[in-house]
Amino acid sequence: MNELLRVENLEKTFNMHHFGEKQIVGCNGISFALNAGEFIGITGKSGAGKSTVLKSIYRTYTPTGGSILYQSDQFGTIDIVQASERQMIAIRKHEIGYVSQFLNVMPRITAIEVVAEALMEMGKNEYDAINQAKNILAHFKLPDSLWDSYPRTFSGGEKLRLNLAQAMVKRPKLLLLDEPTASLDDASKESVKEMIIQLKDEGTSMIGIFHDIDFMETVVDRQYNLLNGLLRDGLSI
Repeated sequence: MNELLRVENLEKTFNMHHFGEKQIVGCNGISFALNAGEFIGITGKSGAGKSTVLKSIYRTYTPTGGSILYQSDQFGTIDIVQASERQMIAIRKHEIGYVSQFLNVMPRITAIEVVAEALMEMGKNEYDAINQAKNILAHFKLPDSLWDSYPRTFSGGEKLRLNLAQAMVKRPKLLLLDEPTASLDDASKESVKEMIIQLKDEGTSMIGIFHDIDFMETVVDRQYNLLNGLLRDGLSI
């Protein structure tokens, strides 16, 4: 299989200036590889550093050590740790998607505009973007009565479904999932599972962090547990 991503000795340290220059280690010595079309699941206790790993790959956190070699369609082999902000903006726009439990959008933009604009950023015309947005919002069972509403009024589960729609509608090359089933009922979880399987069939590679082990085991190819800053095979918590 073709290797899409290789993380070597990833380290992220946070400097807490308000606490006498105290340093907190978010993760340290993280190494793994992700093949094209593969889904890796990561488990671990709260505070173990799982989200830090994903945010370092997405580069919303700037790593303090190690390398993240990514096979970009636009730039070839690129070390995300060393990439410029311009390169990262282009990669996020066209190649890497990120889903978190928290929604961060402009305050006066409707749900359907959130999803459609993700596609228009990639060059889709407005008509096609809106139609695709409607289809994926319906797939994730977000009621059509909410499509023209502002997401700040949504419940936690509704915001998460909108986040999933916004990231997955782009069919990214690499998708990072931070607790993609938190706050979701069983029907919504099934919708997420169906979309994950569809994206995998289309070639999207994924890394996800989970507390819902039963759900994770139905979709991932390999599992790691993050314990004491180290990734270990399997689920030995």
